[in-house]
Amino acid sequence: MVIFGTAGHIDHGKTALIYALTDIDADRLPEEKERGMTIDLGFAWLEKPSGEKIGIIDVPGHENFIRNMIIGMTSVDAFILVVDAKEGWKPQTEEHFQIIRLLNIDYGIIVITKTDLVSSDRVKEVKQEIEEKIYGIPFLKISIFSFSTKESDRLYQLREHLEKLSSAIPEKKDIGKPRLFIDRVFDIKGSGTVVTGTLVNGNLQQNQYAYLFPLNRKVRLRQLQSYGSPVEKALIGSRVAINISGVKKEELHRGDLIYSKPGYQYGKSIDVRLVLPAQKNPYLLKSGSEVDFISHTRILRGRVIFGKKELKSGEQSYGQIRFLEPLSLMLGDYFIIRLPGLNETVGGGRILDPKASRHSFNKPLWNEWLNSRKDLDISQVILTELEKYQFIRIDELLVNSPYSVEEIKRTLEDLADKNMLFLLKDLAIDSQFWIRQIRQAINSIQQMHQDYLFKESFPIIQLKNIFSHLPDDLFDALIDYLAQTNKIRLESGEISSSDHSIRLSAQQETLTKRILEYIEKDPEHLPTKKGLQEEFSDNHELIDYLIKNSEIIVLEEQIMITPNVYCKMKDKIVDYLKKNRSITIAQVRDLLNISRKYIVPLLTKMDEDRLTVRMENTRILKE
Repeated sequence: MVIFGTAGHIDHGKTALIYALTDIDADRLPEEKERGMTIDLGFAWLEKPSGEKIGIIDVPGHENFIRNMIIGMTSVDAFILVVDAKEGWKPQTEEHFQIIRLLNIDYGIIVITKTDLVSSDRVKEVKQEIEEKIYGIPFLKISIFSFSTKESDRLYQLREHLEKLSSAIPEKKDIGKPRLFIDRVFDIKGSGTVVTGTLVNGNLQQNQYAYLFPLNRKVRLRQLQSYGSPVEKALIGSRVAINISGVKKEELHRGDLIYSKPGYQYGKSIDVRLVLPAQKNPYLLKSGSEVDFISHTRILRGRVIFGKKELKSGEQSYGQIRFLEPLSLMLGDYFIIRLPGLNETVGGGRILDPKASRHSFNKPLWNEWLNSRKDLDISQVILTELEKYQFIRIDELLVNSPYSVEEIKRTLEDLADKNMLFLLKDLAIDSQFWIRQIRQAINSIQQMHQDYLFKESFPIIQLKNIFSHLPDDLFDALIDYLAQTNKIRLESGEISSSDHSIRLSAQQETLTKRILEYIEKDPEHLPTKKGLQEEFSDNHELIDYLIKNSEIIVLEEQIMITPNVYCKMKDKIVDYLKKNRSITIAQVRDLLNISRKYIVPLLTKMDEDRLTVRMENTRILKE
């Protein structure tokens, strides 16, 4: 489906041309009929032999209604620029043509109207003037037609050319993200609220649910109509009227957005590439100026910021436009800006970040970042998006972009295969950011090992406290990745470096020998853990390490004993039991010459080791 938009100076015959082509009077308002000029947008269509419709938006030419003209042109595929044969190229013709260029509308024709009212020489003169105006502009070839409502053969040729041109325009890409910016709202008795607009980026179905912005409400699209006929499916690129249930006419306005899926994003700042067209009378646009921003049917007052103090006509720059109200647009959308109070188009451009954070352009970083996105190459856009946010959930990545979900996922996988980003679970992660997290995690664990020389592992929570800047799912993904790539050991909620092992130094080996000798020097008077720590006050960690590695056994009451001493005592008791079948605490005292303080913990340990069994006040060997 293709839509043409008219452009041209007031009274140059735009509406009459549309009527001649379509038999539809695009002037619909009583005031337009009374004043004989187009004030608001008008709509018509003609039908190709194939049955396909070509939509036509008629826009006002008067300078007082230029904002309505821009609204009409922001969603068209091609233009019909009309020039009166008598008056020639006028100021509004020039401004309309600049708007066409700023909106990057590459297809169109120029029609010289009212040729029956002037001489053939005048028509040639006007044609030459037009050719000089468009010379050297990198459009596709623009045809220039002469036309009069009295010349039926010219009308036929013009219709034929429009049909051929519509077939040459590339088919619109259905990315599964249908949007419709409302340009009219009205009530129909018995039906309720109806809105109209041009459908872009996808198709809509009758009775489907959709969402409204900025109303932030879910609604049902009860009925659809396109080019005067009810349809079950409204096609991308077509003019559509929608009967909406669950919302009143007073709640909707021109510029509101209908979109099909939840999660569409919005903000109060956008980053842009700004172009100021050259003018005969150059003007300056100062950074910080208030501007009227127009995109699709949305008009907002904003403030434009860029790196220089000012831009002059003929220059371009990356910049940011900040608003008091939220707006929801798409990466790549075109826009026009005008100065409030001055009925003049200042410039236009393209959105490079529809949900920008406020920043300064004093540093080259942002200019470089935006420059890498200017061609809207999907790979570069994804990489710069991750550079900005560091990690993004895949289902939230580039929602407001001209790429389908499938295209985004394919590109993510391709970039991941090239190690240009990381994909973990449902996250896309900037490669440099992810490498930094890996290094920080490994370094943090190694530092823990240095700080606690005799601990083999640490609770995960200890590392998580260091990575408090990461959401839980990303931290979990980091731990999983480190474990799967054998960079760490993960066991029972404890982590350690994969290559870590405790190796005692010669000094620590000597100290270990002294600790064990201290325990063994008087088996009849074994130390407690507290006593051992007091004796070796600077070596608590080494003592804990020796306990963990079973070089020291901790009996009940925190009594410390070495495996060597324990085995000797245990073996004497076992030998006694083999001969005498049972043993009492008093008999153990006589056998080992130790007090009850040590006997009970010793026998308890033997019970735990399944060597003995307690039978009332005696112990017997376990069968």
